[in-house]
Amino acid sequence: MPALQPALHAQRTGPAGRLWFALSALAALAALGLWAWHHPLDRVAAVGIAALAVLLFLARPSAWLVLLPALWPVIDLAPLTGWIHVTESDALVLAVVAGVGLREAQAPPLPAHGAAAFRLSPIALLVALLWLASYGVSAWRTPVPLPPFDPSLFAGYKTPLNGLRLLKAPLLLLLLLPCLHAAGRARGAGALDRLTLGMTLGLLTASAVAVWERYAFPGLTNFSADYRTTGLFWEMHVGGAALDAWLALTLPFALAGFLRARTLSGRLLFLAVLAVGGYAILTTFSRGLYAAVAVSLVLLLLAGRLRAPRTRVADNAPRPLPGGAWLAAAVLVGAAMLMFAGGGYRGLAALLGFALAAYLLGDAARRLSGAQRLLALGAGLALGALTLASPAIDKGPYLAFGALCGVALVAAVLSFRRPEALAPARVGLVFTAASAVAAAVVGSYWGEGMGEAGIMAAAAAGLLVLAVQLMLPRPLWQHAGEGVAHALLALGVAGALATGATSYYVGERFSTVSEDLEGRMAHWREGAALLRTPADTWLGLGLGRYPEAYFWSGPLAANAGSWELPEEDGNRYTRLGAARHVLGFGELFRVSQHVAADTTGPFHYRMKVRAPERSSLHVEICRKHLLYTQSCAITTVPVESAQWTDVQGPMEAGSLTDLVDPHFRPSVLSLATAGRAPVDVDDIEIIDSAGRSLVANGDFQAGVDRWFFSSDRHHLPWHAKSLFLHVWVEQGVLGMVMLGVMLLAAAGRVALGRVRTHPMAAPLLAGLAGFVAVGIFDSLLDMPRMTLMLLFTAWLALCLNPAALKEAPGRP
Repeated sequence: MPALQPALHAQRTGPAGRLWFALSALAALAALGLWAWHHPLDRVAAVGIAALAVLLFLARPSAWLVLLPALWPVIDLAPLTGWIHVTESDALVLAVVAGVGLREAQAPPLPAHGAAAFRLSPIALLVALLWLASYGVSAWRTPVPLPPFDPSLFAGYKTPLNGLRLLKAPLLLLLLLPCLHAAGRARGAGALDRLTLGMTLGLLTASAVAVWERYAFPGLTNFSADYRTTGLFWEMHVGGAALDAWLALTLPFALAGFLRARTLSGRLLFLAVLAVGGYAILTTFSRGLYAAVAVSLVLLLLAGRLRAPRTRVADNAPRPLPGGAWLAAAVLVGAAMLMFAGGGYRGLAALLGFALAAYLLGDAARRLSGAQRLLALGAGLALGALTLASPAIDKGPYLAFGALCGVALVAAVLSFRRPEALAPARVGLVFTAASAVAAAVVGSYWGEGMGEAGIMAAAAAGLLVLAVQLMLPRPLWQHAGEGVAHALLALGVAGALATGATSYYVGERFSTVSEDLEGRMAHWREGAALLRTPADTWLGLGLGRYPEAYFWSGPLAANAGSWELPEEDGNRYTRLGAARHVLGFGELFRVSQHVAADTTGPFHYRMKVRAPERSSLHVEICRKHLLYTQSCAITTVPVESAQWTDVQGPMEAGSLTDLVDPHFRPSVLSLATAGRAPVDVDDIEIIDSAGRSLVANGDFQAGVDRWFFSSDRHHLPWHAKSLFLHVWVEQGVLGMVMLGVMLLAAAGRVALGRVRTHPMAAPLLAGLAGFVAVGIFDSLLDMPRMTLMLLFTAWLALCLNPAALKEAPGRP
């Protein structure tokens, strides 16, 4: 048996591994220190936080499995700092590498008493080398400027530094992967639980910000406004689907945690995360994300790994009808849509309350005889008929429904606690049937008689499902008491689909599918036309070259504008290049800076401006998150001279008059040129009503620090709008093949390989599929934060160890 120990137990880091960890930790510390020392917001705070992060990962080298994915969607501060090339998420990876590297180099944790969670396989190594080779060739074809750097290189994506920005994703991943395998050795299968928790928390943090954004701007229940949520994914400042991809990637992990939770409290916590995440998914109004979620859920069902453990059926109990529970859930969704259309939120809430009672009593009441069930249903309908008179009393329908449904739920609890007693089941069934009628009355009362046919149909459908459950020899569902959490999940999904799918904006989005697809395909053809030589076709234009190539070779009318930081006689200033497309308010190319959130007008501005021909400068201060302005103070500054001219003047308060904003909305100063000529701007100063100077780095001597750019609605010039087309344009056929090999190898291993029985296989497969489904209509890989996570998830699938199936004790 001793000879088998190396195969059964993880091994401690060897001398070569310790040397690697030491060197990588030193490199990471140097880079992290450089980043923190030059941080544009607060150098002291940046250094302190970076040091604390390194110490945390030094003391708890597996903590990053939870913290990194949890913080990943919310940690970047690019709209505040102006830094898009090196961000806080990069610093987080460097802190992990530094802390874990120092620990592994000096005193690596003892390995777990079991197999390591991850195992490096020849296939994984080959796939990684091929993908890196593709990146290397593309990077070689990208021109890199030699020092000294021009500050304009940091302003936007049309510069050679954009290639280095994209290259950092695989480089950071190379540094992170040894830390992953070290955690897998130290924690064994426990590392997988930590990753599941981390990805679930990542879904929660991203979704929580999305909920706040909806609350602060269009409103939580406003599903008709043309507002696309972005969360804290600053990469969406010129369009893109970073939030969509993250939600599609992390949702399967949260669902896996929910279905594998051993306690009711654990399931309810995961259910709460899924509820918040479901709202965030719904309110993206992204057709691609909706399709991605559908693909993910189908794969989870087909994999069959995430279903709740089967409960043994007694020998004398009939087995449920195959697919019966899914049929009931489908009817519930249809009924919820009908009820919401006529009865609004209150009618929907009443229907869902009845559905919960029907789910519980529909199982408990099967202990009654057939005659008793029919009698109880009839008595319930008669009792419910009495609620038809409740509208005569103020809020009578709500009070009547609450009383009836409350009694039904209490009876259901008593019935499951005392299964030998039949009285609670009889009483509960009576009040459940009555609740169906009362729910219809609630919907009709709220809708004031509008949509009564749909409301009655919804209540009737619910009663029909309950009757079928009670009267057929084989039930639609069983063991309702053990599946309350699953029922709550189904009710939440039905409610979300009812409120979202019937909204005006969702209908508008789906009504233009054909037209939008034609426009997208035309854009794809324009992107493919950028490849003009055989070398371009096979090797690509080079990393990060798409925006620049589209700017010079794409349609002239699609030019969205530009931003530069020229220097003249030692003085640096900003230049706003004119757009060539038709300008509307949302199509302006803005250069922005976050200012005091509580600022109010009137304002006073001073600045220097010039332009080669007559033009104008648009200046605004608005309550704004990332895209879409609200509550603005706006002025237009005429620019009439090619020489530097000092201009100043008042800026009316507009709607920026509230001293206290109950929604905690940020305030953003933006500059844009509304003409066809470029405008140069320097020495900007704006004073608000409190006498505060709002602008930092107004002379641009610190380069891009604190300045950020965005385009609210004109997005096509920045993206290929397809993950695969993006790779083809920048990395050629070679990159396309390598990407396909990586994705197919990863998906094939967790779907068809020996590891397919692993509990993590299904969420990994569904997460990858969801990410790629979103990527069919968006580039995604032009965002390093998303690229790293895709590669990281694919690596997990390639290196998942089938032997690590049980929780094994380990060290921190």
